[in-house]
Amino acid sequence: MRRLPVYFLLDTSGSMYGEPIQALNNALSGMINTLRSDAQALDSLWISIITYDREVKEIVPLTELVHFQLPEITCPQSGPTNTGAGLDFVIQKVKTEV
Repeated sequence: MRRLPVYFLLDTSGSMYGEPIQALNNALSGMINTLRSDAQALDSLWISIITYDREVKEIVPLTELVHFQLPEITCPQSGPTNTGAGLDFVIQKVKTEV
């Protein structure tokens, strides 16, 4: 079996509050449902969800698609966007997990 890791790095800063975070949750849900209908994805896909705002957080560590449970992504009403820290975090995860 081949393991194909997919890291979702999601902006959860204050600018995502309201409609944008709802749209993100809807899009993620639709994408996961579509992937679950693909036999090849079910055999090989591993998913991780990492969010960034003031802090970077790994919400879901790499998990096989068949066992993946999508959490609701939330964000504060205001706060900074730490994109650089989020990217650094993903790079370190890839180095250690792939």
